[in-house]
Amino acid sequence: MIRCLKLELSYDGSNYSGWQEQKAQPNVKTVQGEIQRVLERITGQKIPILGSGRTDAGVHALYQTASFLIEENTLAPEVFTRALNAFLPSDIRIWRTTEADPNFHPIRDVVRKRYRYLMSDQRPFLPMMRNYVWWSSKPLDRGPMGAAAQFLQGTHDFRAFQTEGSPRRSTVRTIFEIQLKEIPTPIFFDFPAQKRDPGELPVPSLLALEVEADGFLYNMVRAIAGTLYLFGRKHKGFEDPEAMKKIVDSGDRALAGPTAPPHGLYMIDVVY
Repeated sequence: MIRCLKLELSYDGSNYSGWQEQKAQPNVKTVQGEIQRVLERITGQKIPILGSGRTDAGVHALYQTASFLIEENTLAPEVFTRALNAFLPSDIRIWRTTEADPNFHPIRDVVRKRYRYLMSDQRPFLPMMRNYVWWSSKPLDRGPMGAAAQFLQGTHDFRAFQTEGSPRRSTVRTIFEIQLKEIPTPIFFDFPAQKRDPGELPVPSLLALEVEADGFLYNMVRAIAGTLYLFGRKHKGFEDPEAMKKIVDSGDRALAGPTAPPHGLYMIDVVY
């Protein structure tokens, strides 16, 4: 009898060439490869796993799902969790292992996903955040960024936000929610109050872009983040938030902003 086990996990992608194992470069370190290596150590079997999303090099996951099929054995799901965490690098953690229906598919069964992209225009920029936040050397105007983002909500053809070389049957996706919000900098990055000069060093906070959709094109969230960044900087051609509608309607990647760096991106939810 074949068992299907579902993993819920998180990882710091700083030291990995993305989620996906790269057959052309077998020595490249990936999250999928690390988990498969440990599964073989635990079970004695070479077991391929399938993740709900192929995050790129440097991209992080607060919440990712994956599954694998295994010939029946006596190991309970919670034993897999403990054993995996015992041998995995500390930048990959399994939150939970559960039995799933043998027909469960971590990609096809997804109803929606949610990503978060973190930016900061804080001065000085804290060096401890360099692998986790995209820093802007100039202030970002939140108003135009938030207004431009609203033109992306709903069902649209998002070709203008897709990296070339990743053909899809359809480039139409539905964004259920998109929002920009300020979130506190983690407390261990904060300065003692008596060391802070209110005129030069504001209370640290991060600008978080959150996007929830029924699916994403390759680099879609990073392209959206890069485009909103230009609105925040009031770059030429990006002064008016309504320009976002023209970008969407054009389907032209060249009219949108740059692809934001990978280290600011986090997968934060997968809904089935």
